[in-house]
Amino acid sequence: MLPSATELRYFVEIAKTSNLSRAAVRLGITQPALTQAMKKLEASVGSKLLLRTRTGVQLTKAGERIAGQAGHLLEMWESVQAAAQADDTEIKGRYRLGCHPSVGSYILPKFFNDLATQAPSVEIQLTHDLSRRITEAVIDFRIDLAFVVNPVAHPDLVLKKLGTDVVTVFEAERGRYESDLFGDPELLQTQYVLKKLGSRSLPVRRFVGCPNLEVIRALVTSGAGFGILPSRVARCGSGPRLHPVGGMPSFHDEIYLIYRADALASRAGKALVSIALAALVG
Repeated sequence: MLPSATELRYFVEIAKTSNLSRAAVRLGITQPALTQAMKKLEASVGSKLLLRTRTGVQLTKAGERIAGQAGHLLEMWESVQAAAQADDTEIKGRYRLGCHPSVGSYILPKFFNDLATQAPSVEIQLTHDLSRRITEAVIDFRIDLAFVVNPVAHPDLVLKKLGTDVVTVFEAERGRYESDLFGDPELLQTQYVLKKLGSRSLPVRRFVGCPNLEVIRALVTSGAGFGILPSRVARCGSGPRLHPVGGMPSFHDEIYLIYRADALASRAGKALVSIALAALVG
C-alpha cells in the first residue's frame, strides 16, 4: 500500500522538529493522531522509521532515507494537484470530437471559428464515422463529445437537439431523362428511401452505391444523375443549386450534440459544450 501525501507531510514535520508533541502542535492535530499516522506510514514502507528518545524522536537509517526523498515527493504531488485543479478551472485541454464527415461539412466551420475566439487554448482531435459508431465511442469514453444524427437514448449520455434535416432524392436539373441514382447504402436513411421508392415515377437506370455524400453531391451537381442526400448536404458547397425531386419519399433526421456529463464536467468542458450548442446554423 502506498503512503498518503498527508502521512509524508506529517513525517517531514517530525523530521524537522525531532519531537512528536511539537510536530503535532505545528500540524494542528493531536499527538495520538500523529502517532497513528506514523504507524500507517511505517506499515506502508515496511520498516521502522522513528525511535523514541528521552528528548524526543530520532530517525532510523530508513527514516533518514525517507526524509531525504519525502520533500521531493510532496513537491511532485503538489504539482500534479495543481495541474488537475487547472483542468477544472482553466479553459484549456485536449478533447476528442466526433461526427459523420458530411455533418462536419456544415457544422464544423462555425464550431471552429467560435472555438478560436472563445476557447483558443482548447485542442481538438477529430474523428469521423457513421453516427451510430460515433455514439458508441462516446459511451465508451473514446470520444468526448459528438455531433450525430438520430442517436439512440442511453442512460450515460446527455442529448441536446440542435436541429433537423430531411433526406430525399435530389437533382441538378428538373425533368431529367433516365439517369443513375447515387446513394450511400450503409446509411439507414438511404435504405429507407430506396425501400419506399418502389415504382414511383423516377427515371432511374440503376442504383450506384457511394460511401461519400460529398462525392454524391458532386456527381449530382455535374449532371451525372440523381442523389439521395440530406438537405443540408445538398445545400452545402458551391456549384448549381440542387432541387428535391417532387413526390419522392423522405426520411426526417434529428441532429444532436451528445456527450457524457462526467467527461465534460470541467470549466473547459462546459465551455466546449456551450460553443457546440451554437454550431448549427439554420
